[in-house]
Amino acid sequence: MTRTWDKLYKRFLRRRLCTRFLFMIIVFTISFSISILLFGDLKSPVVMRITDLDRCPACYGVSVCPELYSNQIMLESGNHWSRMFNAKNVYYGYTKSNRRVILKKLAQNWELQEFDSKLCKSWQLKDDCKPRDLLNLSNIINKIKDIVHYNFSWPDTEPRKGLVFCPYSTGILDFINTSKKKLTDSKSDLINIWTSLSINPEPLILKVIPKSNGWPVPAYGGVCGRLVVEAHEGEPLASLLHVPWHRKLKFAKKILDAAMDFTFKHDRFRFYLMDWSLDNIVANEKDDISFVDLEDVIILDKHIYPGKDLPSWYQRYSREFMGAGFTFSIENMCKHHLSDHNLWAACYILAGDDMPLLYPIPKDVNAYRPYLDKLLKGCLTKSEDRFSSITKLQHVVKEMLMDEKIVGTMTVR
Repeated sequence: MTRTWDKLYKRFLRRRLCTRFLFMIIVFTISFSISILLFGDLKSPVVMRITDLDRCPACYGVSVCPELYSNQIMLESGNHWSRMFNAKNVYYGYTKSNRRVILKKLAQNWELQEFDSKLCKSWQLKDDCKPRDLLNLSNIINKIKDIVHYNFSWPDTEPRKGLVFCPYSTGILDFINTSKKKLTDSKSDLINIWTSLSINPEPLILKVIPKSNGWPVPAYGGVCGRLVVEAHEGEPLASLLHVPWHRKLKFAKKILDAAMDFTFKHDRFRFYLMDWSLDNIVANEKDDISFVDLEDVIILDKHIYPGKDLPSWYQRYSREFMGAGFTFSIENMCKHHLSDHNLWAACYILAGDDMPLLYPIPKDVNAYRPYLDKLLKGCLTKSEDRFSSITKLQHVVKEMLMDEKIVGTMTVR
């Protein structure tokens, strides 16, 4: 009897092991098949399979599609699995001339799926509509105005999404025209603009403030479907905190310069960045910096005729004390023709309470140039004129970078 039970038990174990083994083979086969279908060497280039080109015209555009399809721009070879499970939808590639590029879908998969699930309803079409059905609509410009107005209307039912343009949403058409000779009559182009404003306005912003004009942003390569191509501009400052202190001082100077540029450089618009972070600022081998996340930006049209709803328009707005950390008031920034938001934000990432770039200041630097610490801390207080503080800081940092005692010998301590 015992032998019979042993035989039955062994047979049971063999069946269980066979079942598990068969299950593992099935899972592996399915996973491998998905990998091949998505990223294998099939008819079209690998990169084309992550563009979501089939969602056009509800996409960002098609300006760089020929380069992707002809393998002028390729994904870095290697880890195919990381492409399958890439939560941030950020990919690395290179051009035929071996220039590194970054390819971004500008949203996570769940955000794109949510956008698609609401697409038909957004345009009051049938539930089973296709993106191409949008080409039959005639109210696209009004929809562009509506989404910008919604983002500035302090929504309480759903979170704000996309671009904040103020003080009047009608100015968005002039903003779009800045990078074009005139607003295009192509419905496809207009729907591309609406999609970018709905998901992520970064491609639109990069065309208005291009790197070729000296703006501290990535060089813009173009878009294909829901993929934007930008130059790889370096490593995040958050990963460069170990470098010599005088090199951090170079970064600091360029951050201060960028704060002034975003506030004053454009002759029509101010760009208030809402997500100042050492993770979102990168530096290359020449120590030039670029701001690489332009999703959350307030664009203020400074050339408007204020109505009765803007009684304080011609006054400067200085950030009031709003608690610890990186906090600010979009409403107050949009009610004044000029805000010191970028200036305060620059000082905060240099000297604030969250991983400050310049702290701790080396003891010998502090003894030699004690007013740097005073200026940095003063820039963060309400009592100081921040515009004056930044100007002084720029002058002091520039002087220090020409001082051999600091640049030539001092390191992190």
